[in-house]
Amino acid sequence: MSEKNQKVLIGDDSMIFTGDKSNDEFTGDGAQTIATLVGEKVTYTGGRVMCIITAIGKDDTIFPTGLKIDELFPALGTEVPLAGDKFRVLNLRHIADASSWSLSITQSEIDVTRLNDKFRKYRLGKKDAQLSLSSIFTVGESDQVGGVINRNMKLVKQDGAGNYTVSDEANRALYMLGYANKAALPEETDDFVFCKIYLYNARLGGQSGSAQSYDASGRLTDMDPVFYSLEAQQAA
Repeated sequence: MSEKNQKVLIGDDSMIFTGDKSNDEFTGDGAQTIATLVGEKVTYTGGRVMCIITAIGKDDTIFPTGLKIDELFPALGTEVPLAGDKFRVLNLRHIADASSWSLSITQSEIDVTRLNDKFRKYRLGKKDAQLSLSSIFTVGESDQVGGVINRNMKLVKQDGAGNYTVSDEANRALYMLGYANKAALPEETDDFVFCKIYLYNARLGGQSGSAQSYDASGRLTDMDPVFYSLEAQQAA
């Protein structure tokens, strides 16, 4: 690696985006680009349209070999989906108040040693993953409808006009992009983990003279985590 491409990661790189897939499903026709199909119905994240694959064309497809239904395709927007290709887009929101996150992946070991073995022998079992999220409570960010806290408990909000919004999203899964590196220059890469999680074990509190924080844990659901390393794109 050349000297100009060497980068030491810092805390500001560790951004977290969460959200849900759109209600609209988009179908390829071999003529229209992804950007044309989605129009104004989605925001770009890192200069890309984050697409969840819902169907893959039998004869031909734009989706890379190895990606499966329900996995993420980080489109540039210029791709032209073929007949049989279908997708939904992720509506992602940056958790601006997040201070740190980690995804711990462990794997069990199974002892298969026989009596005549001189050394113990093992086979690997199932993998397990747990998410930890730490945040500083920020008014207007932490208490958003559908946000991290709302995924743990019912949320009641009142606006300046006295109107109430009651949202109960507790224990509803959400998608997460956890960035280990957020590209700042064209020659850098966006490196992130994509997964779908349940949030639980929220911890809220207050302490005089200190920033108020909240923490939560997460467990995988529906799909295995995938790590993406993507060349930086100009924001659309």
